[in-house]
Amino acid sequence: MSTSSTTRSRWAPRRVGADGRAAPATFHERCLERIPDPHQREIERSIETAIDEQSDWEFETPFDPPDGERIWALGASTPEQREGETVFNGVILDITERKEAERRRRTYEELKDSAEDAIVIADADGDIIDWNPGAEAMFGYEKEAIVGRPIETIMPDRHRAPHRRGMERVRETGRGRFLGETVELEGLHQDGHEVPVELALSSWEADRERFFGAIIRDITERKNAEQALREERDRFETLFESLPTPVVRCVAQDDGVFVTDANPAFEDTFGLAATEAVGAEINHMLVPEKGHDRARDFDRRILESGEVRAEVQRTTAEGMREFQVQSISRRPDEGPPEIYAIYTDITERKQRERRLDAIFNHTYQFTGLMEPDGTMIEANDTALRFGGLDREDIVGTPIWKTHWAQTGEDSKQRLREAVERAAEGEFVRYERPIQGGDEDRIIDFSIRPVTDADGQVELLIPEARDITELKRREETLRAAKEEAEEASRLKSAVLANMSHELRTPLTSILGFAEAIDDEASDGAGPVSRFASLIAKSGERLLRTFDNILNLSRLEAEQQNEPAEPVDVAAAARSVADEIRDRAEADDIALRTEVGSATMRTRAPADQVPIVLRHLLSNAITYTEAGGTVWLRVGRAGGDVVVEVEDTGIGMDPDEVPALFEPFRQASEGFGREYEGTGLGLAVVQRAVDRMGGTVDVATEEGEGTCVTVVLPGMEPTNDAPSLGEG
Repeated sequence: MSTSSTTRSRWAPRRVGADGRAAPATFHERCLERIPDPHQREIERSIETAIDEQSDWEFETPFDPPDGERIWALGASTPEQREGETVFNGVILDITERKEAERRRRTYEELKDSAEDAIVIADADGDIIDWNPGAEAMFGYEKEAIVGRPIETIMPDRHRAPHRRGMERVRETGRGRFLGETVELEGLHQDGHEVPVELALSSWEADRERFFGAIIRDITERKNAEQALREERDRFETLFESLPTPVVRCVAQDDGVFVTDANPAFEDTFGLAATEAVGAEINHMLVPEKGHDRARDFDRRILESGEVRAEVQRTTAEGMREFQVQSISRRPDEGPPEIYAIYTDITERKQRERRLDAIFNHTYQFTGLMEPDGTMIEANDTALRFGGLDREDIVGTPIWKTHWAQTGEDSKQRLREAVERAAEGEFVRYERPIQGGDEDRIIDFSIRPVTDADGQVELLIPEARDITELKRREETLRAAKEEAEEASRLKSAVLANMSHELRTPLTSILGFAEAIDDEASDGAGPVSRFASLIAKSGERLLRTFDNILNLSRLEAEQQNEPAEPVDVAAAARSVADEIRDRAEADDIALRTEVGSATMRTRAPADQVPIVLRHLLSNAITYTEAGGTVWLRVGRAGGDVVVEVEDTGIGMDPDEVPALFEPFRQASEGFGREYEGTGLGLAVVQRAVDRMGGTVDVATEEGEGTCVTVVLPGMEPTNDAPSLGEG
């Protein structure tokens, strides 16, 4: 059998016996041996069928020649009857090339029909002769509607003239600008919109005709992605340049991490020009030498994990500062790994945190932080030390379940209620027991809610101050107060009894002295003189007792008379009239500058006259014969002002504060020059204090004294004179 497709061989006749079985033929058997299974069995069945039906026989089969590669053979024959035998006389053709062409055609058709890309074939004139489903999907034309139309149909107008010139060049020279290359341009959809495509163009000749083929891929998604990437890159570059936070891009080499780009904020913060930063090893540039090992370890972790966030110290234009650095790494398809780092300056924040930590953990108060449901988040060192606790003992635990709160079920229940009230926005404060490491104490406890911008409670701050010693002192003071109040009560009882026991005999003594003086007819004898001395001493004793009683009542706050409006001007005129006879008897001029206006203050009814009597009496006492005492009442703003001024002996200004102490006088001791109990100004001070006023003394030794009393006025009076107006 020849291996040439044009060589024909005649088969040796195959003889079939009377029993229908073929006699062995050497050529036939040798041929079958060269045909692979299962084709042998198929050929034998087809021969048997042709014999039985006496029909033409034809077959195709792979064949392995003894001296070459496998081929395909086509055999054809017509069985004949010769002398009672069936003889096959035919030809065998080598159809290997045809079979390969058929295979390629099937492969092409399968590829063409299944390809997502458009496959378009055009003839030499540029008319479409083949069009696959991918082209239908891409351009919208069905095959029947597009075949025979110019390929320019799927091109925008701007591409048609260059296309025609290019095809003409290929037809003339066999060469084209884009043949064998992949180009990107735009196609035209049936509905008129353009489709970005990637085109691979080829041309060939067959049977002396030229054909053009194009594989077209829709790159809309890729173009959209590229556009989005460009926009994202533009936004990133804009953001990169405009961010107020330092940002740097680096590449990681074997010998370090080197800067490839830095934004203006990086240059400003670290005091580096772009020419200095780009290309520099970043750790050598920003990290002190002693920190290089730690910095290299930081870079290694970035490359291993892809992202690292940490707090670091870096050298800046302002010296060493602290940063929160967030770094990510990227491994491109080509080139060394890249590292991106964003630096946020947290120097001030860290300083505040350290200050807050110093306050939080070094204050003597117990301070903590809770969720609104009472779960402990944090407690300061003072609170932990007091209970002998670690943070792990309290974090995540409701406050009423902590060691500190184990002071009884009622106490814990009240604490839970306090938390609930605080969670509603109320500031809660009360005194409660607390359990420490060795003893229970009493604390001033509070819970303060912390709200967000909408007024919702975010956190609770429990605070406590140990007031155990204060409570003990309060208890001691309370006992002392009760003891003092009892003593005061006894003193009041004694004074009340003295009031009866002294006033009654003194009244009798004064009465009898007056009667004796009346009985002494001449008024010049010793009896009359003794009676006068008795009366004078009795009156002095009575005044002393009244002063003691008034002072005692004022100091013990026994003077519970209700306050009422008092006309200070009217009281001044009345008291001046009472004192005038005494002043005249001592040859002292008493001048009043009061006027007729009403000037009221609020006070117990007898307090203003008591103050005025004591001030005038003192002034007269310490003014020598021929001197003058002034009583002035006026206003200063809304206040009522009383001034008592004299031309008396005056005193050293340094001794003024002692005047308001009980039993203190300008002259003291057995050799004192002026009479008096030394209680008058003490009574004045206490009374004025009770009325909410003030007392001031201006004096110079030998120059006289001016005592000024300022009392709260009830209302301004238009016609009331102001002191110093004229």
